[in-house]
Amino acid sequence: MNYDRPAISGVAIALGLILFFPIGFILLAIRLWKHRDLSYQKVIDWKNAGTTFLVIFIPFLISFLSHLAAGSDIQYWVMVWVVLLDLIPGIYMLWKSGQRRKQLFDRYDYYRHLVLVQGVTSIQSLAETTNQRPAVVVNDLQRMIYLGVFQDAFIDMYSMSIVFNQWAPGASMVNVNVSVNGDSFVPQQSRPQTPPPTPKTVECPGCGSSALLKPGENKTCPYCDSPLAYPQHG
Repeated sequence: MNYDRPAISGVAIALGLILFFPIGFILLAIRLWKHRDLSYQKVIDWKNAGTTFLVIFIPFLISFLSHLAAGSDIQYWVMVWVVLLDLIPGIYMLWKSGQRRKQLFDRYDYYRHLVLVQGVTSIQSLAETTNQRPAVVVNDLQRMIYLGVFQDAFIDMYSMSIVFNQWAPGASMVNVNVSVNGDSFVPQQSRPQTPPPTPKTVECPGCGSSALLKPGENKTCPYCDSPLAYPQHG
């Protein structure tokens, strides 16, 4: 899954606004609703909105300057309103986008510290520590996994935690550094130690759901009561 892809493309919204005016607003509303827990997409939404306001402002500015150069009798208060309702909001939205991007990357770095250094893997604990909703934390971590910040990891929705297949956070990594390169994180080289047995996600043979099992643990599936056992190999 590409976590950088918006729920509804800007092209579809633009076409909806141009060709089918009300539909464009409906698509925009749906996109904003779907992005309510998607931190990175919110940053892009602020940027797109600001850019749209500035693009709309340019024709008004050109028209105003053309009439002014031609000596036409033009009402200056019209341009004042365009600046107040178009230019200033556009600049603010672009500034807001930059601020939110910086806050998001700072939060990514904080996630990295909490998970890899302090060993915090619970979604609820991460949500309380960062003052975010659990759904937002899940999406943030999934995007970090997608970008390669957390390697060989996945979000286990059964236990609501981030799980690493081959090593335990805080114990198996000697040094982990992550740097920002543009809009992506670039994980640098680290030196792994020999990891102890870690919990693994086991797929239920009966209903296909997933459950997190500790080493040597056996239990039944909470959905269909099929027996589940921690894998001895692999």
